[in-house]
Amino acid sequence: MTTPRIFWGSIAAMTNSGRSATVLLVLAMAVGGVAGIGWPGPAAAETGLDKYLGIWNYDQPDRESMGNIAELTCPATHPECASPNPSSPPGSALQIPQIGWIVFSKKADGRVVGRTDRGCTWQFAARPDSLQLDPPSQYCFNKVINSGYTLTRWSVTVSGRHEKETITGVSHHPNGDYDFTLERGARTKATPESWSKVARRFTGTWKYVTADPSRLINIITYRSGGEDGAPQVTQVPLRGLVEMRVKRDLTVVARTEDGCRWTMTARGNTAELSPREQVCRLPGQTVIMAFWQVASDGKQQASIMNGTVQHDGLTSSFVLNIGALSRH
Repeated sequence: MTTPRIFWGSIAAMTNSGRSATVLLVLAMAVGGVAGIGWPGPAAAETGLDKYLGIWNYDQPDRESMGNIAELTCPATHPECASPNPSSPPGSALQIPQIGWIVFSKKADGRVVGRTDRGCTWQFAARPDSLQLDPPSQYCFNKVINSGYTLTRWSVTVSGRHEKETITGVSHHPNGDYDFTLERGARTKATPESWSKVARRFTGTWKYVTADPSRLINIITYRSGGEDGAPQVTQVPLRGLVEMRVKRDLTVVARTEDGCRWTMTARGNTAELSPREQVCRLPGQTVIMAFWQVASDGKQQASIMNGTVQHDGLTSSFVLNIGALSRH
């Protein structure tokens, strides 16, 4: 198949095969937040359940401390299973940075519901010092990465504007299940910020770091239907620059090297494509961005995106699960 040359600049083909659709399975389980919502109104004194309520962003992932880094591993019953990363040897784990938002709200029965930007809804029960997933086995199909998972435990504690969490679950794949573990999850409550603070975090020129197939960092996966109906899968390293600026209404405008323009809404350290389903028409092809989310600390960015490319009469879906950029 012909690899679409889309909007990030120089993209060199790395792999092209129909070897397995497993390259499109769940490589991320970020449990983020809901796009398009407004800020909550003035809150009463945060007592009891009140301290949990509101919009929470995952803090910047840190591979050294494993903060907000989840792992996909083979189940104990099958320790030498095929790695979730097709480029790694059997039994290898995959580390996935966690970014995104969750909105906790109180139900009439006193329970708490968490709604995420991945299209998932999770039910929690309040304990004396924490929220606990209840019932302890809940399923959701993640629309961003097109795969499902069952969470078996999710514990949330809060101190002021900071939240800590641990999650365990099972990620479901066409070729089997993988254990999912997030041991050091941390979030900060999103509150309105000044333009200058948001601008310092996002404005500038950002460069995709060197792609690493062994960790699926900056590896974008395309999928299209072949002439025989079998899926055609292509993986390529993602390179190039992204220029960002922040408007006074806190809209983040992102421009890529080919001239495509995308807009995002920023809340705290996280910006998300807004509105959804943005289109960029280029000579010979059309790019439809369905989801793009970025977490930034002003020096590094983590991102996830998906969409489709129409090129030479062929429509290919694409997904980037582990995006990483640094200030250029």
